[in-house]
Amino acid sequence: MKFFIIGAAVMGLGTPMSSPAFSQNAQHEAEDAIAQQAVVEQFYDAFGTGDMATIAALLSDDVEWVEAEGGPYDADNPYIGLVELGSGVFGPIAEVYGDFAATPLRFTSQDNRVVVEGRYTGTHGETGELLDAQFVHVFTVEGERIVAMQQYTDTYQWRRLAGTLND
Repeated sequence: MKFFIIGAAVMGLGTPMSSPAFSQNAQHEAEDAIAQQAVVEQFYDAFGTGDMATIAALLSDDVEWVEAEGGPYDADNPYIGLVELGSGVFGPIAEVYGDFAATPLRFTSQDNRVVVEGRYTGTHGETGELLDAQFVHVFTVEGERIVAMQQYTDTYQWRRLAGTLND
């Protein structure tokens, strides 16, 4: 029992959570999470209006972008940098879905991660079929720039519309 009490004291477990140091740290972490979420919100706003200059400013030069496994754009994962991302993901989507949208519905932030739940929508240009797929994006933000993104989505729907289910 003595060792547990000594260990707890050494590890700071005896410090009340309401102490000023804890409160300041929690407040700082909350402020960081709000700022990082704002970066991701700006990204979606820019994406929605096609503002590539803002998108480029928000993504780090070596952003690591990973599309969902089993999806139509996962072959070259991870995409590193805006050039690869544009040619491997953004460009091909724009070619097929002229009215494509990624609509965020909920943001959850902790540490340097921002998790976004939302929906992709669009009309397939060749078939006229509608895309309406859930997504979860996990962004890693450092400072005011996005350094990584991992996508999770309904890959069945994407591949069905692309005609690649049997690949």
